[in-house]
Amino acid sequence: MSSNPTRNQYQIKLFHFNEITHAGDQLFAPPSNTRTITVSDSIYLDQLKRVVAERDPSTDVTEVIFMLKADQVDEDDPFQLALFERMLREGIYYNGGKYVRSIKSPAMGRTQRTEFIQEKYVADLYRHITLGKMPPLTNIHKWEAALGVSRSAAQPVPYVPRIVVIPDYEKDTIIEDVWKVEKCAENLEQQKLIFDEKTKQREYFKAKKELKPSKEHLHKLERIPNKTISWNGRTKSAPDQNEYKTFNGWNKHNRRVKLEAIPFPTRSVMYNDELYPCYSIEQTEEIPIIVINEESIGFKRVEYPSYKNKNVQFFDGQGLMN
Repeated sequence: MSSNPTRNQYQIKLFHFNEITHAGDQLFAPPSNTRTITVSDSIYLDQLKRVVAERDPSTDVTEVIFMLKADQVDEDDPFQLALFERMLREGIYYNGGKYVRSIKSPAMGRTQRTEFIQEKYVADLYRHITLGKMPPLTNIHKWEAALGVSRSAAQPVPYVPRIVVIPDYEKDTIIEDVWKVEKCAENLEQQKLIFDEKTKQREYFKAKKELKPSKEHLHKLERIPNKTISWNGRTKSAPDQNEYKTFNGWNKHNRRVKLEAIPFPTRSVMYNDELYPCYSIEQTEEIPIIVINEESIGFKRVEYPSYKNKNVQFFDGQGLMN
């Protein structure tokens, strides 16, 4: 049996992006949700427990945080992106308390998870983790990475030795079958199609922002009706886009609104108290389907049986802190 101490784990509440609602000027998480996610102990959680114990001794640390999963955000829908940005900037209310974005680890970024913490604990938590040394000017990505280290899984040690040397884990040679990516013959025609389409996409998204019709113009247009649909076990109201569709509606049919038609929608729709432009099929164009293969990208995958990897470094040691 291993002599290593058991790492503490916690069950914290988990919400999905589409579960967040808004009323008035505030965003709300559902109060009756019972879904949880398991997180391991870390310097971050250890310090948060200390902060909560100092201010509210009877409160458990899992009551002051929750995780938001944003994998359902449609990156091609500017309204969903704007809503997600609003959650990060303004915070989310849950059971009467305001929760704001907390420290994020690289792993949380890859899995599209963001943790929110009760606002009243934020200042004390950051002071504990940074030892009160908040930089007046910094690169935001480096600052996020520095804070994110506190989220690494950790476990307490019973004593602090005077000298600790934890070597890197390396092996001289590993022999295994591997795939390598190498350059190959290029299809210049396909590559030109890819380049042209990327250029068109940049122009399109810029035009959607700059040529978007005003709210006054949308109010003057005839509106398409809404319908009731099933969504994650419940019902909600959504635009009935049989004939006229929004940007995102046409995108789902592999079509996009022509650049020159963006300022001139023929209908509008009210969704979540916001007006959106709608367009007819004549105002759209088909999005070209470009075949992605070795020739179109100029690279191929080659197998090397019994390939010798020499001087492999698996990880760069571990850390110990007081």
